Amino acid sequence: MKEKETPDAHFTVDKQNISLWPQEPSPKSDLSQVLRKTLSLRVAFICLSLVLVAMIVLQAVFYPRMMDKILQVKSDAQMLRGRVDNISTLRSDLEKDRSRVEDAEVQMQMLNTSLTRVRSQILTLRNSMEVVSAHITMLTRSWEEVGNLNAKIPELQRDLDKASALNAKVRGLQNSLENINKLLQQQSDILEMVSRGWKYFRGNFYYFSHTPKTWYSAEQFCISKEAHLTSVTSESEQEFLYKTADGLPFWIGLTKAGTNGDWYWVDETPFNMEQSKRFWIPGEPNNTGNNEHCANIRVPFPQAWNDASCDSKLLFVCKRPHI
Repeated sequence: MKEKETPDAHFTVDKQNISLWPQEPSPKSDLSQVLRKTLSLRVAFICLSLVLVAMIVLQAVFYPRMMDKILQVKSDAQMLRGRVDNISTLRSDLEKDRSRVEDAEVQMQMLNTSLTRVRSQILTLRNSMEVVSAHITMLTRSWEEVGNLNAKIPELQRDLDKASALNAKVRGLQNSLENINKLLQQQSDILEMVSRGWKYFRGNFYYFSHTPKTWYSAEQFCISKEAHLTSVTSESEQEFLYKTADGLPFWIGLTKAGTNGDWYWVDETPFNMEQSKRFWIPGEPNNTGNNEHCANIRVPFPQAWNDASCDSKLLFVCKRPHI
């Protein structure tokens, strides 16, 4: 037998409406088969409609309950979340309280240590107070003896006055002895320097050489003796020098740097040209040949200075202060 041909279903879509209809039967199809298929389609459509209606009814009935359950679950979740947050806050608070408790324990230990120290200090103070009390008792006992000594104060004062007078005399004698010792030491120093060939005049020692030298060699010799070529600071010193020189030329420590330089003392004594004019021989210094840059004592008179060439060999005078 030939298989029956199944009719093709055609449908159209118009927005949300779906329409189904069978393809027009071919002229050869059987009418009974068409009716049968149409009935089957209607039954299927009715079943689908009933199912949709049932689903809509069930949704209308159970949807509010489901929404209530969902809302309740959401609220329960929010409550649980809030409780969890509260628990976290409580945990942090507990941690803070724990740290505070630990700090408090440390402070308590420190306080206990401080209290121990205070107790030891209190004991030390108590011992000190006992010692002080004993001293006060001894002082109280000695007070009577002090009263007895007060009665003897006038007599002791008289003795002290006598002792003070004696001390003043002793101090005077000590000062006199010190002055005598200084004079003796000075005389000893002078005698020692004189024995070495030096002459003493008003706090200074002077060495009058016996061998002529150039000015620079003479200064080096004086330096080796812890001295310098002599400077002249007063008329009395000038008189002492020219009288001791006895008419022989002697180098002194007066020189200048170059032809146009200023005169100065080699021992750094300040030089005053105006005040020293009375010591130069009249017409001196004349710088003959532009080569006379050193001074010497030439004649036995107050006006005794002469400028000469530093390379000339003359006797010389060294000066050393007495210390």
